[in-house]
Amino acid sequence: MDNEPARLFTTTPARYVGAICCVIISYACAAWLSRHFESAAASMFLIAIALSAWLGGLGPGLSAVALSLLAFDYSFVSPLHSLHVARIELPRMLMFSFTATSIGGLGALQNRTARSLRDAHRRLAQTVAMLTSTNQALQAENVQHLRVAEQLRLSKAFLAEGQKISQTGCWRWNIGLRTLVWSDEHYRIFGYPVAATPPDMDAIGERIHPQDRDDMRKMLERAIETNSAFEHEYRIVLADGSIRHVLGTGRPLSYEDGRISEYIGTTVDVTARKRTEDLLRKSEKAFRTLAENLPDSVVRYNLECERIYVNPAFERNFGISASQALNVRLEIAWASDNSVDEFKQIVRRVLKTGTPGEAFGAWSLPGGESKYYAVRITAERDGNGEIVSALAISRDISEARKANMRVEESRRLIRQLAGRSEAAREEERKHMARELHDGLAQALLALKLQVNVLGLEFGANIPALKARADAIVSHVDCAIRVVRNAITSLRPVALDLGVLSALEWLVDEFVADTGIRCRFWTDLSTIALREADTTALFRIAQEALRNIVRHSGATHANVLLKRENDGCMLEINDNGVGFDATKTKPQSFGLVGIRERVLMFAGTFELFTSPGTGTTVRIRIPATVSSETS
Repeated sequence: MDNEPARLFTTTPARYVGAICCVIISYACAAWLSRHFESAAASMFLIAIALSAWLGGLGPGLSAVALSLLAFDYSFVSPLHSLHVARIELPRMLMFSFTATSIGGLGALQNRTARSLRDAHRRLAQTVAMLTSTNQALQAENVQHLRVAEQLRLSKAFLAEGQKISQTGCWRWNIGLRTLVWSDEHYRIFGYPVAATPPDMDAIGERIHPQDRDDMRKMLERAIETNSAFEHEYRIVLADGSIRHVLGTGRPLSYEDGRISEYIGTTVDVTARKRTEDLLRKSEKAFRTLAENLPDSVVRYNLECERIYVNPAFERNFGISASQALNVRLEIAWASDNSVDEFKQIVRRVLKTGTPGEAFGAWSLPGGESKYYAVRITAERDGNGEIVSALAISRDISEARKANMRVEESRRLIRQLAGRSEAAREEERKHMARELHDGLAQALLALKLQVNVLGLEFGANIPALKARADAIVSHVDCAIRVVRNAITSLRPVALDLGVLSALEWLVDEFVADTGIRCRFWTDLSTIALREADTTALFRIAQEALRNIVRHSGATHANVLLKRENDGCMLEINDNGVGFDATKTKPQSFGLVGIRERVLMFAGTFELFTSPGTGTTVRIRIPATVSSETS
């Protein structure tokens, strides 16, 4: 119901003033309307009374009735200006009074009813607002309860999953009632179905290993008597006969009369840990059995690089007792030619990275004897993979080192012998070439001259002699060419002019004989080498070019001689088929000969090749030469 107009007058004086104003307004309107409508005055006053009663209530409504009667009597009922009404006007006056009073009462009743409805509406709105806020609070509380319930559910799920992962069950034991409450994981540990009722104490006692029952019972009795917590490791026997190792802990939860009435605790399945410990014990036993019977020295270092274990072989080999060697700084009783700081760095690197390390050195033993040892250092890890120590195994390689030294000495002597043999061959070739040049070649040339002279002197008189002389000269020329080729094969004359001229002549001869394009390039104008080194470089290049012709199938080759800071570098490369350098041919000695020649003058040999990529041979000569860059 809409009662907004009644709210215009909220105080009692305002309501009475409003009623008076309504009567005055109606009087003015009635006076104006009475000129045209005879009955307009009564209607206007009735409207004023109704409006006053509706807006102001019973008091203002009655006031409006009284004022309207006076105004109506004063202005619109005869005789004028008197409370006495003419008899003819009396019905009219009575009808007006009754109507005005009825309208005023009805207006006042409507005002009271509207006010009551407004109050009821206001109280209802307050009640609705209060119920709304209460409902919102209940919804928020319900949401909070749901959130707490969800968190509790998740916490229970996390707890159950955590217990399952860690193999830890929890329990609650009421001593007086002899009742138990178990978690799901506790059922699994003891081999019971999860939905089952927890067994009684007697049934649990039957599950405990017979050899552990008395100790478990005594421990529980002692804990209850002393009102204390307990922790005990024992075994349980499952229904299938398998055995589990568990660790049980308990803490007092509540007391009655100063005595413990309830315990809470956990039971952890430590079977895997016990198995690991057994394996570690067996492994340690096997390690000690092996280490103590090894002829090699075995030392274990902790994270501070201190010895924490030495085997008997260490004591025998190094002449140091275990009491002198263990848990002391490495500087004590250190008798190696290696620096102790360098050895510590190797051990620390192994302990940090886990990468094995190696060390070699001589060790001075009591009595003045010295032995050479090879040390292999590896990291040791615990069950979690963390490095906890380093193990060093030392092997006496003195005899092997002496054998290697003897082998190296033999190789050196063999190379020297090969060098001398090669030098002797070159000298013999040089001598034979000189003998051929100075002996046979000169004799053939003299023979040719004599035959030419003979033909000139007697040829005119004896034509047959002239023809025979020309034939002999032709044969002598062939013999001279053969001798010259033999001399060149034994030792080219270009070698006497230096390595640059020799290599250039060799390349020209290679191109002329094979038709393979070959270019000689150098950044040197002159170079001074020992005769043996010059000959060796020439023979190496000669053998490399010979291999190109025999095996590569190349169409182009290069010979390069250049200066380097530490000597000279000779390189021969081709664009041939290449080969697999890891595979060697039993009857192929070309590269072996080149390598040995290089080693004879302490040079370096490098080979770069693979199938389909050509071949490059690179030789470096030590800085025993003087050269001038072109």
